[in-house]
Amino acid sequence: MKTFDSFRPRSGQAAARLREGKLKRKLEQLLEIDDEETFRAGLAEDFGITPDHPKYLEMLKIWRGSR
Repeated sequence: MKTFDSFRPRSGQAAARLREGKLKRKLEQLLEIDDEETFRAGLAEDFGITPDHPKYLEMLKIWRGSR
């Protein structure tokens, strides 16, 4: 992609695909973390998932299962 391509207007669908790709990469990086405390901090910082979130325990279970 050329530099000026990143500044041109995008359709709604193209913008959504771009956001989806960024989110997917961020989640993959988070799942590669080996330390649980760092993973928990990343959940809170990057995704806003804190211990009071309904899916928090499920996310921890998924991360632990991937170990």
